Amino acid sequence: MKKLLTAKELRQKYRPDEILMDIQSSFNDNKSKIIDLFSLPGSPLEKYKRKKQLSILVEEKPIDDFTIIHELVDTLSDAIYFMTLSKSKRTKASQRLRMFESQLIENQLLRINLLLEDEELGSPTPWTDEKGQIKMASSHHGLDMAFEILSLVKVDLEEESYYWNNITRTGYLTGLQLSMGSFFHYLKNLGMAQKDQITLVQQLFDVLKVDWDEGERENIKISLQQPALILYDEKQRLIESKRNVSTFPKHLNKNIIDEITELSANYKKRLRRF
Repeated sequence: MKKLLTAKELRQKYRPDEILMDIQSSFNDNKSKIIDLFSLPGSPLEKYKRKKQLSILVEEKPIDDFTIIHELVDTLSDAIYFMTLSKSKRTKASQRLRMFESQLIENQLLRINLLLEDEELGSPTPWTDEKGQIKMASSHHGLDMAFEILSLVKVDLEEESYYWNNITRTGYLTGLQLSMGSFFHYLKNLGMAQKDQITLVQQLFDVLKVDWDEGERENIKISLQQPALILYDEKQRLIESKRNVSTFPKHLNKNIIDEITELSANYKKRLRRF
């Protein structure tokens, strides 16, 4: 049987932590530059900052420009890294992260399947009686709980496995589309018109010298903004659906179910990050 690599061994193979460190470094290095850009007089963000302030003041919860700008910049914590890479490096980084994520899911699913295949795992060895019938050992509550937990985790891993086996081909826009959804969602909540969103992205691309020839307005809308929002909304729907659990397995209490549903939501949030 082929050896299943552990999460630690997969990290050593694909080195995703190196990229994660680079993502954080890139964000730290460019954050002040983006804050300055969004703070410029005449920025497309200017009138929407005032509009947001007025709407929140009605609820007696004032918010200043500083907060809005910093919240918006924070939504770009992953995207800035991809913006600073060339097209080819952008593609390779996304491929490397996705290979780690998909292989991690497959190996964990295989391990759980191996455990669940043996219903007598952890039980005393059953013996056959004089008629050749198996005398099953009495059930153990702790093992029943473990099997139910693994069965629930298996369902999530199967969903993730299906996702990774059916994702579109990784390209140089993949990292940007997946990482800019929360940015466009924030602008949408501000009530920013689409034309102003595109202008803001163009300014952002100019400041960071993004390697993307398709930086014209219509291409930003079709190739970046629309896919990013679709991916973001789809992921949010999945996360919320996993948190709305109404049925409980026989041996698990609500606290355990709550923890498992949160784990399920985190699968969607973290494993589909790239």
